[in-house]
Amino acid sequence: MAQSMQNTMAPLGIMNVKTSVMGRVPSNTNVSKKEMDRLVAFARKNIPYNSLYVWNAWINGVVIQLYTNNFHLMDFWIDNWFPARLMGIQPHGVIYAVTGVPEEKPYAYYSSESKTAVFVNTDYYGQCKSWALGIVADIMEMQYNVHSIHAAVVDVGGCGIAIIAPTGTGKSTQSYGLVFHHPQARMHSDDWCYVEYVGGERGRAIAAISERMFYIRTDIVSTYPQMGELFRRCKLENVGETFSSVRNSRAILDPTWIGGTEKFVTGTRIRAVILLRRDKTSPPELELEPEEAIKILRKGEYMVLPGAGPEEEWGKTKSEPFYNPYLLVRSEDRTELQVEFFHRLFRIASCHILNTGVETVEETQRRILRIAREATERLTRLQ
Repeated sequence: MAQSMQNTMAPLGIMNVKTSVMGRVPSNTNVSKKEMDRLVAFARKNIPYNSLYVWNAWINGVVIQLYTNNFHLMDFWIDNWFPARLMGIQPHGVIYAVTGVPEEKPYAYYSSESKTAVFVNTDYYGQCKSWALGIVADIMEMQYNVHSIHAAVVDVGGCGIAIIAPTGTGKSTQSYGLVFHHPQARMHSDDWCYVEYVGGERGRAIAAISERMFYIRTDIVSTYPQMGELFRRCKLENVGETFSSVRNSRAILDPTWIGGTEKFVTGTRIRAVILLRRDKTSPPELELEPEEAIKILRKGEYMVLPGAGPEEEWGKTKSEPFYNPYLLVRSEDRTELQVEFFHRLFRIASCHILNTGVETVEETQRRILRIAREATERLTRLQ
């Protein structure tokens, strides 16, 4: 399989890589350590010393190493994460990514035993990034009791709002809209956060960021055209003739470019959770009891939209527990651990479900701002 080809003539960004694989590849996330040792040996054999790139990323205190012969993967990896020392340190997890192997179909493997992943013949950065987060989640959940949530988080006047939603319901639209249009709103994370629970019933849910730079879909320019000027100064992946012509095209964006350092925070206390859905019949807003919210999250029902997953899956209704495609270990025990984490969150934070299919973006944002205000007032009364 050919290496990624860089389109040096692309006018929309400082570089635009067209990957040979444009989405997630089939995978096995239940590989034994013995089988993973064989796969690692295979990857190392097919990455000669004169085409090797190695870099350690620091992700919420966990060091994940990328070992690859693909420049695009390494280039985006270095920009995406906070750096960790390379010499004199052993990583907690490793991703081996080998491309250009003849007669091998694109595939991905993960072993929780060894915290090791192997990618074969895929140069799409999105899966590499999501599995890095998944490895960290595997470690943080079991060893440090830290909750990994697939969410966009916005701080509104000191109130952390976590927006959890399936693809296509407006998670990015709402989070970026709040930051653009409301002076008290600051961006925390647009895709993923780590939550540490401190204290009991009146405790805190402290959210930490995962990424140094965002890996963001460029079709957001359809809603917020001003993002286009930022993307022109970014490294791009799979952008077509326009920023919105390819559904899953991406940019690596410094979050401080969105509104300056004063519009970005690295930590916040989550006091409200917003679930999103999009249909024509549900009410615009419901406040959910914890058990009801957890039932919705546990089921994780969503529709596969064009650009997300294999084309033959588009339009089908599927289930993604907790709306979190990054969790690599799927078992009854891990599901119950997620349920326990969300019980702790909903003892601290209120939960609401908003229907973005029956109101405008502005109307939904007014609801979110009201929810943030009420959450802050409720905390003040309890103190």
